[in-house]
Amino acid sequence: MIKETLKFFSILQKTSQSPSPVACNYHLHNLAKASCGALSLKILSYFLHKGYNPHASSFNSVISFLCKLGHVNYAQNLVSLMPVYGSLPDIVTYNSLIDGYCRRDDVRSACILMDTIRASDQFMFKPDLVTFNILFNGFCKLKMRYEVFVYMSLMLKCYLPNVVTYSTWIDMFCKWGDLCMGFNVFKDMRRAGVLPNLVSYTCLIDGYCKIGNLEVAFRLYEEMIKASFLPNVVTYTALIDGLCKQGMMEKAECVFSKMLKDGVEFNSVVYTSMIGGYFKKGDVNDAMKCLSEMSDKDIPLDMPAYGAVVAGLCINGKLHKAIEFLEDMVQSGLVPDGMVLTTIMDAYFKSGNLKGALDVYKMLLHKGFEPDVVTLSSLMDGLCKHGHLCEAKGYFCKEKSNKISYTVLIDGMCKAGELSEVEKVVREMSEAGFTPDKYVYTSWIAGLCKQGNLADAFKLKNKMVQEGLEPDLLTYSSLIFGLVSKGLMIEAKHVFDVILKKGLTPDSAVFDILIRGYLKESNTLAVSDLLKEMRKRRLITAVSGLLGNEGNN
Repeated sequence: MIKETLKFFSILQKTSQSPSPVACNYHLHNLAKASCGALSLKILSYFLHKGYNPHASSFNSVISFLCKLGHVNYAQNLVSLMPVYGSLPDIVTYNSLIDGYCRRDDVRSACILMDTIRASDQFMFKPDLVTFNILFNGFCKLKMRYEVFVYMSLMLKCYLPNVVTYSTWIDMFCKWGDLCMGFNVFKDMRRAGVLPNLVSYTCLIDGYCKIGNLEVAFRLYEEMIKASFLPNVVTYTALIDGLCKQGMMEKAECVFSKMLKDGVEFNSVVYTSMIGGYFKKGDVNDAMKCLSEMSDKDIPLDMPAYGAVVAGLCINGKLHKAIEFLEDMVQSGLVPDGMVLTTIMDAYFKSGNLKGALDVYKMLLHKGFEPDVVTLSSLMDGLCKHGHLCEAKGYFCKEKSNKISYTVLIDGMCKAGELSEVEKVVREMSEAGFTPDKYVYTSWIAGLCKQGNLADAFKLKNKMVQEGLEPDLLTYSSLIFGLVSKGLMIEAKHVFDVILKKGLTPDSAVFDILIRGYLKESNTLAVSDLLKEMRKRRLITAVSGLLGNEGNN
């Protein structure tokens, strides 16, 4: 088709003939469809220079190309030239401009242009359903919920939504995490007699997979199959990613095989999900096999794939191999992003290599990356855990802070015994719009117990419950530690009974604290009872192992 088009324009150039508007339009569209938009622009410019007046649709083809590349200003200039060459812009022309504005996140300009078309009498046309659908996509991208409902009401006065409109709304609500609204739109769509398509189903499946509701996701998948829609790579990727994130690798492998059987072409996203899933389960060998399979199928490794491998190796204690992989990544021409470098930095901290971690942070800055809240939180956490609270505080930035960075700072202060400032930081956290969670309270309680301030620790525990936060095993363990340290074994045993009553499973650390306390009191009967309970639960601690060996001797 491209050869035919190029031959057509070549003959015209040699003979100095002007093409018919229909033929010119047909061939320019062919070039645009074949990703040869730049060539279509050159050809159109050539004929305009020769005094040829093309059809409006020929302009539209080139304008659409420019807008998709983000050159809206050039496209706008071309629109203003259309009347000079005997062509008037139509709604297709303006839809391309509106789409161009939305693509570069300038939704405000898109809305102004759309409202101008609606209100002005100088236009012989009005916005159509496509115009609204384009705007809804723009609103979705920028999470402009209010504007969605404003323009939804405007649209419903003129048009009934079609399958594209409904699918856009479903996708929009699912991406915002409002699955209830997304599913309601899906039901409204069917009630209105508009049949869902592959996109409608896939958007919902992806949404439910992302929130971990695989039961509903697979129910929709089965319904989609019954409706004779074949899943595409996006559908399969959503299902596989959802399964991998929940550690359901056997089922993910089944869906992977079904994808292969259906002849759906694999991409790096599918493999990245599988690799991440294997690493999450600690299955490094299968993760690396998946990586080799990507190479065998000539699927290039992109940044997310490299990131998944680096993160997986670090999580599984293979920092050295992660560094080697990072070097391969650089040699392949890819520059590691801030997230990959943050992962390496965090792994260095966790391996006890403070210098290595700080060197990576310096490299991150040297490469021009602006540290985000994730990087700064990881840096602060590493410094705190290495006993450098003062330095960690220096990296805390209120402007970039989030719930995690506040939690990291508070935990570091509590562990360092700087409890006098914790209340102030917790207050600042609340004022910044971040509600302290059980992790904040538990760190604070642990710090108070470590200092022997049990009265305030229990007051804080009660406050935590009043705010609807349920203490977890770590919270209760901290309280038991504080009570045992004061020799209050009756009270400590009472807290232990609360753990059991609430259905929490005590770990070996809790038993260890209690046994050490009873040993100090020479309460061998209580120690014996706890050891029996540990054997039932198949738990062992340093103390219980020692006592067990003594008992065997």
